[in-house]
Amino acid sequence: MGEFIAHHFLRCHSGSDNDSADVSTQVWYAAFEPSKTSHLVATCGGNKVCVINVEAGNVELRYTYLKGLLYTLSWSTACPNNNILATGGTNNTIVLIDLSTKSAYLHYSLFQGKNKKKKLFISAVLFHPFENKLFCALNNGYLYILEFETDDSRIVNLEHRYYIDLKCEIFGLAFCEINDYLLISTNVGLKGWDNSQSQDQELLDFELPKNPNEMYKDQNENVIDSIEIVKDSWIATKVALHGVIYIFNLDAALSKTKNNKCSVKPTYILQWSDTDNYFMSCGVGLDGKLLACGDDRGSVWIYNLKDVAFKSSISDSTVITVNSVLKWPKLEDKFLKKKKKLEVDVYDIVIAKCAVHSSGNYLVTVTNNNLVCLYKKSTLKK
Repeated sequence: MGEFIAHHFLRCHSGSDNDSADVSTQVWYAAFEPSKTSHLVATCGGNKVCVINVEAGNVELRYTYLKGLLYTLSWSTACPNNNILATGGTNNTIVLIDLSTKSAYLHYSLFQGKNKKKKLFISAVLFHPFENKLFCALNNGYLYILEFETDDSRIVNLEHRYYIDLKCEIFGLAFCEINDYLLISTNVGLKGWDNSQSQDQELLDFELPKNPNEMYKDQNENVIDSIEIVKDSWIATKVALHGVIYIFNLDAALSKTKNNKCSVKPTYILQWSDTDNYFMSCGVGLDGKLLACGDDRGSVWIYNLKDVAFKSSISDSTVITVNSVLKWPKLEDKFLKKKKKLEVDVYDIVIAKCAVHSSGNYLVTVTNNNLVCLYKKSTLKK
């Protein structure tokens, strides 16, 4: 499958545009444009969204949100020939960005709910893959369902239809298209929402395995810090402190639902780091054949799943070891030297999110010290 090599490391989310030595801004999220011919990846962190061409290593758009910080983003394919970006964070506002004009053209403020004393922020946004619908989660447990129209090449008339109060913290969203099902990662486990049913349905609770990590087996926390669609009805999820990544079949799990509880038996268990750190999210590419997840040492764990059968009929869980681990490279950082700052690898380097290009040729990671790291396959020509 070929090895990944470091391609470009960009410090493009600095709070101040001319601060090339900012190592305190956290970059939270990365997602490739959903087009096989595109090489654009969007990243968000600090008060910025950056759109980067991974082939050239160039930042093609740099949007600054003047009213706060940005934590999440999602691409929409609702407009032919013009994919729209949604982002959000503090100030409880969704921002829509049009790449064709390189501008933010719509700001939509959400209803704050009953608990106005809590410092609210948008923790996740996600477009439905084929309906004109946007899911938006707040850290106070409110999940908003918004609908919109399209006009020429833009999303317009974004309107809040209803919201659900989960009464817990929401960290991430993933949508399984084949099941028309929304998966919600929270601080009290994995939740499910059937998009084909009425809005007054009760959320489903997924019961994941008990902590297999001997170091933290007495921990009662059930924080889901990563949820991704691998392919079809196959889901990858990571529970903080478990030291593994679970892959299970949603169809099989839903067939075992009883009293709004769903027992999950992972078909595959990927061995991962035994870190006690939280919020390091996976990325999937090559139609489910490649999964990547960073750790808190700047390393990226890469799993080659091309030979995995993906059959839910397997009776026992299959343990999969990591194929390769990309170690943090030694960087020559002239900006830090000029400001007489310590090198970034003196401290923990937390990889908050990995994103994999659909071709499997490019890998992007974002870090807690203001870096967007671009890797490419060693077999690619310069």
